[in-house]
Amino acid sequence: MHELTEEALVAASLDDVWRDLTRSGPLAEWFWPSRMQPTALVELHELGRWQVRSEPADLAVEAIVLAVEAPSALRLEWRWAGEESATDVGIALEPAAESTTRVIVRHAGFTTADERERHVEGWADCLQRLVDRHGGAPGERLQ
Repeated sequence: MHELTEEALVAASLDDVWRDLTRSGPLAEWFWPSRMQPTALVELHELGRWQVRSEPADLAVEAIVLAVEAPSALRLEWRWAGEESATDVGIALEPAAESTTRVIVRHAGFTTADERERHVEGWADCLQRLVDRHGGAPGERLQ
């Protein structure tokens, strides 16, 4: 199995970043590009839904919340709509210097290196949108 870790430094408080990840409205505003007209649904409890959809792109993430440790950690069973296999996503938030928040995404369970690489690019783009949302410097990436 293959896995990835991506990180970003966001110029926002831990609480603001937590809200961006765990509330439907804010999540839909940044997770995918606006041209995709994303919508989101978050049920922030164990076995709740965490979903982001794009009707124009015919694309959706249909994740299940496995664990919540507000406001610092979220674990999801990650599944793309129409696919049977699922992967494991852990998102950790850590306070950093000068009222910033470090976001660490660990995504595991990829069956191929190609699948992993597609998700590296996807998470890097996604986290950059979160950084841009708060007017910060580009995020720091780890491979």
